Amino acid sequence: MVRLAAGHKFDRDVELLIYYKDAHQPTAVVEAGQASVKPGTLMGDPVVMVSLYPEFPKAVMSTVASCGEFVFLLDRSGSMDCSSNNSKQQETRIGNARDTLLLLLKSLPMGCYFNIYSFGSTYESIFPKSVEYSETTMEEALKKVEKMDADLGGTEILEPLKHIYSQSCIPNQPRQLFVFTDGEVGNTKEVLNLVTKNSGSHRCFSFGIGGGASSALINGLAKEGGGHAQLITGTDRMQTKVMQSLQFALQPAVENISVTWDLPKGVSVTVLSQPITTIFQGKRSLVYAQLTGQSSEAAEGSVMVKYSLAGHFTQNQLRFSLKPAEDTGLTIHRLGAQTLIRSLEMEEREHQDGGVKEKVVELSVQSGVSSSFTAFIAVMKSDGKVIQGPLVHRAIPVAMLMQACSSTLSYQKALHEMTGMELALYRDSLLQCSLYDCIIQSKSDTSTSFFSRIKKKLSAVFRKPSEKPL
Repeated sequence: MVRLAAGHKFDRDVELLIYYKDAHQPTAVVEAGQASVKPGTLMGDPVVMVSLYPEFPKAVMSTVASCGEFVFLLDRSGSMDCSSNNSKQQETRIGNARDTLLLLLKSLPMGCYFNIYSFGSTYESIFPKSVEYSETTMEEALKKVEKMDADLGGTEILEPLKHIYSQSCIPNQPRQLFVFTDGEVGNTKEVLNLVTKNSGSHRCFSFGIGGGASSALINGLAKEGGGHAQLITGTDRMQTKVMQSLQFALQPAVENISVTWDLPKGVSVTVLSQPITTIFQGKRSLVYAQLTGQSSEAAEGSVMVKYSLAGHFTQNQLRFSLKPAEDTGLTIHRLGAQTLIRSLEMEEREHQDGGVKEKVVELSVQSGVSSSFTAFIAVMKSDGKVIQGPLVHRAIPVAMLMQACSSTLSYQKALHEMTGMELALYRDSLLQCSLYDCIIQSKSDTSTSFFSRIKKKLSAVFRKPSEKPL
């Protein structure tokens, strides 16, 4: 629990800094199921969350920090000329992609190799093959990228990918592929299969440009290519996202990742999240799993996580209780449900399977986690009935409200003339004005006087029309 010092004045922002102890140590946390829910269901069974946030050996990181071949693939189809946020005042997607690529080019380590491809209905490259990164080659590339526009027609990404994968890799220079696109292609499955086939020699980092970028393509490229996906919109802090992906690309690839469970007889595990295919320093990897059944023999289980990094083998065995404390909340359950729902939604979009949709709806209703097939509804507290019918737009009479705030007579008249819904909207607006007024005046207040003023304002807002003003 955090408490403010006695007599604290609200004259500055309050910042809460949280520091993790042993932040890079893997953990396994178990959360008990909901007592009122039938065992054998996600919300009724215990759920375990395994968290990995590794720190790689400095000796390994230093050997690969200045090597690599970086191949950039930029979408120059006609749709890239649209606004990033569907607004006329926002920058276009091609402009956003150019800025992202320019920032990456200026941040590459000296001594690496690079090339830039762009595509639409056809494709082209700046250099015939990858060249060594130097001040001269960088300046040449920057000038050409600055002139790139959305003028190459459709979104045909498969052919340039085939060409890139057909090029021989440079010895001791692991190839990193960066893809920038806004579109949804008609052959997503074929594209992802190609990326998967070449994932042993290429890592793929994808950037979805604009709010309408295809998440199936962007996330699929990164997942199948062992990289990382980023969505870039006009309002994002682009530099942070770009540099994060570059830092991941400069890390050695983690290989042979495995997660194995050791549970006593009578207890089984159902993994809720997708298998871990990539591990990066600076990125948390999570595994959610449902534990079903009980055991009278043991009160503890374990999970073993193994992987290799640049020839260095790592393994972590994490033990966890099979009898966790109850009534600790359902946060981990809902996070696990969200992970499973998102995975099932992608499966449904790919296969159009009605059975998968039913499973998503059932899981969403059970866990209280929204999905693409469900939504939250409003229920009137007074009678417990669901509010039905189309949405109704109601204009709040702002001018009348302001007069009501300054005049008791007009305030009384406004209250009597308003319907129930208008009165609720009125009080909501008046409450906002009152609280804002309290905050403005609170810079010289102690906490006691501040809350006293709040209480007085609330009493004024929610008093009955027949009562006298305070």
